[in-house]
Amino acid sequence: MMKMKKVLGLFLALVTVAVIFTVPASFTSNQSNTAYASRKAISLKEGKKLLKKAGYGSELGYASISSMTKKKTVIKTYPGAKGKDIFTLKPKGKHVKIHATFGSLDGGHFTKINVGLPHSRTVKR
Repeated sequence: MMKMKKVLGLFLALVTVAVIFTVPASFTSNQSNTAYASRKAISLKEGKKLLKKAGYGSELGYASISSMTKKKTVIKTYPGAKGKDIFTLKPKGKHVKIHATFGSLDGGHFTKINVGLPHSRTVKR
């Protein structure tokens, strides 16, 4: 009977130690994943998804990345015959601020135009 109490006591001590070391580790891991997502550069695939979410889905013809850093991704698109749009995506924590410039290549150079869509939006990443 005495041996059984010692084994049970040892088992409870081991479980307690395991819980103490596991809980902070999982909490830290979740924090670092969230922090990493906000520092990660926005890829073309994620950028197109965010632009669709912001309501720019009709402007995504022939999309390509013009430049990409952790702080800013610039995506150029060519909707329509002579259209050219430039989207600047800036991650801010769990959100992305999008600035849109709509234009035309008619006449051989870029001219800004108004297409009736907002020039600025913020969406959740």
